[in-house]
Amino acid sequence: MKKFARREVAHVVAMVGMLVLGVRCAGMEEVESEHPHLMLDNALLVAERTGLQVCVELAPTLKERSGELLGALKADLASLRERHPLWEKSGFGQAPVRVQLGCPGAAMPSERMERKGALVGPGVSERPSPFRTFLYVLDDARAQAVLGKEEPIRARAELMKVEDHVLAEVSTALVIRASDLGTPSFQETWLPTGVGLPPLREPAAAPSADFMPKVSGGSGLEQ
Repeated sequence: MKKFARREVAHVVAMVGMLVLGVRCAGMEEVESEHPHLMLDNALLVAERTGLQVCVELAPTLKERSGELLGALKADLASLRERHPLWEKSGFGQAPVRVQLGCPGAAMPSERMERKGALVGPGVSERPSPFRTFLYVLDDARAQAVLGKEEPIRARAELMKVEDHVLAEVSTALVIRASDLGTPSFQETWLPTGVGLPPLREPAAAPSADFMPKVSGGSGLEQ
């Protein structure tokens, strides 16, 4: 497992909340210009969030396995809590982790997703949900249509307007196969990425899985 030097840890803690994405807002719903609830000093990102909460959306064919799959996710989160050196400093240690079945405003992906600029979930929101992470769990058939042979996809779930032409990503989406749960790659790479922490292990290939979205400008959100 990658060891974090003290200087590197301090740098990540200082920057972990800065998930700001600059875009032009033409054609998007109006949101208030003032955002007193944006919090940039830890990974929760929204002041009203008192701890890490994850919502889970299951493909219809997986509903009967909900107990099994939620149990596997809770075990993965417990492992991440024990192993990640930034868990406490990122704000996740101040309350127990909560996992909920069902995500607000969330339609299950059904068509092929592009890795770059993907948006899954509520989108622009005046009042972000309590969920830091939206997890979409696909069965094999749907995963073939959505992911093909690709690894899980990290996407934006909720964006909050910070100022004119600037949106902050305040919730992250992860689109995974049911078989990903409990695997080392999910525990060490995709799960930390999805909750806003640096991965414990970098992916073997180099998909766009960095936990810090790049700053960009343009006529709208990249799709």
